[in-house]
Amino acid sequence: MYKTILLFAAFLLISCSQKNKSENPIIEKSKKDSVSVKLQDKTSQGEKTNKLLIGKKIEGDFDGDGKNEFAFVTKTKEGEGNPIEDGTPDEYTISFSNPVLKPIIIGCCEAQLINEGDLNQDGKDDFSIFQAPMNGCTYSMTTYSLQNSNWKQIIESFLISTGCDGFTAEDLQNTIFIENKTVYKMERDPNDESLKLTRKKIELK
Repeated sequence: MYKTILLFAAFLLISCSQKNKSENPIIEKSKKDSVSVKLQDKTSQGEKTNKLLIGKKIEGDFDGDGKNEFAFVTKTKEGEGNPIEDGTPDEYTISFSNPVLKPIIIGCCEAQLINEGDLNQDGKDDFSIFQAPMNGCTYSMTTYSLQNSNWKQIIESFLISTGCDGFTAEDLQNTIFIENKTVYKMERDPNDESLKLTRKKIELK
């Protein structure tokens, strides 16, 4: 009887262990897939992709030639001292792996790039620049599209208050999005202590 109880207890332990091992990968995969789906929605074709869509370096077909190129943030000038106290800030530029694409000088300060997909339905990927302020926790977002070989700002620049809590890739990816062929942005009310997110329709330039 005692041996039977021990065998039954061992069987339960093994079963629980196997169950946990089988469930955890599903949970992790589910989390990963949920982010992946949101990233996929940004692509012009809506297909699965391993492209770099967020960061200091992103990938996309920004000129509409059917080939992907890279856009990346580069520091072009080292600042000196504290720019708030008569110093000079660092300066940054958005450069491209395709030399035909003109660089975009963005000045101060550090920035993240977001491939927004084809917002204006012209066959080219558009991208946003999420840029840090010289001081404080309110960032700026500016979105560009290549038109007639020049970069055109297609969404009026707007400010994003982070509440000094930082941000995630998912936050950036979901700031600007298309729904039923309409472009929206998620914005926070700086007068609201909870910084509640609300969506606002965007008219492209």
